[in-house]
Amino acid sequence: MVPLACPVCHADLSVVSDVARCSSCAHDYPVVDGTGRFLPPDRAAAFAAFLHDYTTVRLAEGRASGDPDVFRRLPEPTAGSPLEAQWRMRARTWAVVQRRVLGVSSGPLRVLDVGAGVGWLSNRLTELGHVAAAIDLTVDPDDGLGACRHYSREFVRLQAEMDALPVADASVDLVIFNASLHYSTDLERTLGEALRVLAPGGRVVVMDSPIYRRAADGESMIAERHADFERRFGTRSDSVPSIGFLTPEMLATVAAALGLTWSRHRPWYGWRWAWKPWRARLRRRRAPSRFELLVARRAA
Repeated sequence: MVPLACPVCHADLSVVSDVARCSSCAHDYPVVDGTGRFLPPDRAAAFAAFLHDYTTVRLAEGRASGDPDVFRRLPEPTAGSPLEAQWRMRARTWAVVQRRVLGVSSGPLRVLDVGAGVGWLSNRLTELGHVAAAIDLTVDPDDGLGACRHYSREFVRLQAEMDALPVADASVDLVIFNASLHYSTDLERTLGEALRVLAPGGRVVVMDSPIYRRAADGESMIAERHADFERRFGTRSDSVPSIGFLTPEMLATVAAALGLTWSRHRPWYGWRWAWKPWRARLRRRRAPSRFELLVARRAA
């Protein structure tokens, strides 16, 4: 079990009748449909517009399914689905996580799956014998933590923000940002919170966040995406000013500020993906993003 704590003051919690109560600041956090709701009212209000737009866009993209086996297979893609190519990439990233992160560890790990979405990563981690806690803002039944009902394995589900994790200090071995770190609004604050909950020797893992060599290319991508969302879905989906992408400069700056060292692993996504930068250059378009598996440790 991952030990929980108040996301506001980090004090211990006591659970009575499906309500977790902070022993210090007296905040109450209900457990609804098996998910701990760790967003205080003011923070829930702050994210309301974002969650509405986020869910609208993602469901319109075809992420929902009435077939539980679709979720149970993840990250293996479902042939013919609108997101088959994206899940094929996720599956290859997951293979590298197993080899480069989990494979070099001895014994079961306590893992926070931050940006868990439908909980596929927590499901796979639990299958391998690790102790996982799935954390996300959305509890949507089709594209959020509510979809965890499809899994036979049990793991903790927590609605919370990545800058206020409801987890005790120094209590986990891995914090995995699951295609989610680019949703941070402040990279140093988000990674600092991850370090708070990491036990000595623990690691931060960043998977499936877009990386650009130049910030200008990432900014162009964001502008294109917002315009496309507005045209297709009627919302720009920009109510929360997230950073949107990573750059080597951002990663170096936050490493210096927090005393981190990064290691990088590059999953192979196929020749078509490898050819994208050259095709963009020939067509005189902005450089595309690349994806790496990033692993951070506290510097010795």
